[in-house]
Amino acid sequence: MSSSLTNSSSTLMIIEFSKATQNVCMCLGLSVIFILLFIITPFNTFLLSSIFGKVVILTLLGYTLYYNIQQTNKFANNFNINILNDISKWDHLKTNILCSYIFSILLLVLILSVIRKIFFP
Repeated sequence: MSSSLTNSSSTLMIIEFSKATQNVCMCLGLSVIFILLFIITPFNTFLLSSIFGKVVILTLLGYTLYYNIQQTNKFANNFNINILNDISKWDHLKTNILCSYIFSILLLVLILSVIRKIFFP
């Protein structure tokens, strides 16, 4: 009985992490659309729409970064996974967590790129 309860709990945590990953991808997709609209297209020449668009982009990317890190930490803590310990026992969960942290680093680079675009157009 305890094993099935633990297995069910693990499955629910994996499903929750998958849904969180979906939300992160949707926020990133929306951010990319805004980046295309307000940074690459001629909308960036209008001062008000350019500032508004960049603020929206930074807000979305910041929320996406925060949400991704929060959900990854929650997922890693639920399974008591530390990537740096015991590298010889590598599994799919550690791979997902590592890829999520790498994705967070790339989101941070994108945020810094948008900030640079604000100050050095």
